Amino acid sequence: MIEAVIFDMDGLMFDTERLCSLAWDWAGEQMGIGPAGYMNLRTLGVTAPEARRILLEEFGQDFDVDRMQSLAREFTADYLGKNPLPVKPGLYELLDYLKGQGLPLAVASSTREETVRRHLRAAGIEGRFAAVVCGDMVTHSKPHPEIYELACARLGKTPPSCAALEDSRNGLRSAHAAGCRAVMVPDLWQPDPETEAFLAAKGETLDQLIPWFAAHIKKEG
Repeated sequence: MIEAVIFDMDGLMFDTERLCSLAWDWAGEQMGIGPAGYMNLRTLGVTAPEARRILLEEFGQDFDVDRMQSLAREFTADYLGKNPLPVKPGLYELLDYLKGQGLPLAVASSTREETVRRHLRAAGIEGRFAAVVCGDMVTHSKPHPEIYELACARLGKTPPSCAALEDSRNGLRSAHAAGCRAVMVPDLWQPDPETEAFLAAKGETLDQLIPWFAAHIKKEG
């Protein structure tokens, strides 16, 4: 029986992964290394320290990661200052449905807490979540299960009773390793056969998952 639902943030609730790729393209151009947005696919779902390690591995140990990240934040802040936060299709509909079912919700995002809460407030949904677990609250990055284990603990639920909604390979592996029911809404990455094998469900948009939740709850509720 599903007793709670845990949401990833970037690429799942908000269309921020594409924005991140644009930001890294711009930052790379400013630093003279050319568009670097392709690195976003390599760092999907990981914490800032792990992203730093990957960038240093790609561009060399002397690469100025701090400057690149600062430039990317500058681009993102400028974009969001001129445009609304891009919300993924079906988010509000799914949140409304789950609220109607009385299921507690959590966020498990590799992004730092300051950014997560700012985005949740901008979308008007911060109060929907009983727990918010972020990348700067854990030691290990996705695909390690720590962030989902902590989210389940803060909800007071066992992992098998929690559905975990994700868009990235690292996030799905993290949820699965924790024992949650991994549910995918693809964004920049399409699942490989290994990932498909352990998915509990998949939808092209968040609201497409409503029938799956309804059927599952009816069967076991």
